[in-house]
Amino acid sequence: MDKVNRYYLLSGALFIIFVGSYILLNNFRTSQEWSYLFRGSSQQWEGQFVVRPSRDGNEVLYEGTIKPLTPMKITQLTYKTDLVTNQPRGTMVSPLIEEGKPLQLFVTSPGRDSIQFRAGMNSEEIARIYSRDLVYEITWNDETGQHTEKIVLKFVPPS
Repeated sequence: MDKVNRYYLLSGALFIIFVGSYILLNNFRTSQEWSYLFRGSSQQWEGQFVVRPSRDGNEVLYEGTIKPLTPMKITQLTYKTDLVTNQPRGTMVSPLIEEGKPLQLFVTSPGRDSIQFRAGMNSEEIARIYSRDLVYEITWNDETGQHTEKIVLKFVPPS
């Protein structure tokens, strides 16, 4: 009986350690998962800007996407952004635009010395960082010519 009791005691202790470790790791992982969303649209485009931590949590990433509101065959797309703390820009030749799917414009970091974003920031703190509207300027060429639109991005408070 002595060996049986030790076996049950040891297996119970290992089970408690395993469950405790799982809970701690899961809590740490979810505490690292935060993001702040900005969204807007123009006549032809829907834009999104997300501020989130990198996978290792050592830096903040800016991720920008757009999605056409109608099907388009684009030969060239140029974007300029004004994100207050950063201005990503670029050009894409014949970008592959799949209907209903966003087109990634950029993933960049504002640098470690920039604004210190963190989990749990409230709307007022975000508004102080982004004291003016965030803007994407999209210029594209298609079969009808060249077009330009601006997308004003507004903060979407977490629900």
